[in-house]
Amino acid sequence: MSEEQEDNLVKAISTLMSVLKPLDQDARIHVLEFIIKRLGIALGATFTNKPDAPSLKPTSPNPAVQAATAGDVDIRSFAAEKAPHTLSEKLAVVGFYLAHLAPVSERRDHITSEDIRPFFIQAGFELPTSSANTALINAKNAGYLSALDRGKYKLTAVGHNLVAHKLPTREARQTKRKTAKRSAAHRKKKNDRTS
Repeated sequence: MSEEQEDNLVKAISTLMSVLKPLDQDARIHVLEFIIKRLGIALGATFTNKPDAPSLKPTSPNPAVQAATAGDVDIRSFAAEKAPHTLSEKLAVVGFYLAHLAPVSERRDHITSEDIRPFFIQAGFELPTSSANTALINAKNAGYLSALDRGKYKLTAVGHNLVAHKLPTREARQTKRKTAKRSAAHRKKKNDRTS
């Protein structure tokens, strides 16, 4: 499956999930059966018209698909979870967020220089000291973004894999664990003093 097909799959699933989510199960089944009939899709006999039909939730191991269908994710939480260190990694996180996790009405497959300031502020990232265009070009040179049109950059497979599978880095996970251990030790020490 090509990267474009994968992106379209994620968009289709997230759109369907957002439309079907407020409906009850019978309405969801009715809508899906209508779409399947209308598009002439032939499903195996094991799926259709069975009361114990499998869940309509995606079973893909792809975190992007799972997160996109689980409901809207705010960029600050996502950025904290991924803990990017470099400016290029932060841009990849914003690009991934825009492509897969932003509210459906705001999703798009590209990032521009105008996105950096508002999304970096929302994510809690330090603003870049270089120009926004320079930051995007550097992320492109790192392999995380590719140029679409003038000023528009799309997340590459390398950038997608970085965000979906490699962040947080080992160092970031170790730092989080150390901070959690220190906090727990500090609370224990404080509780011991008050007892």
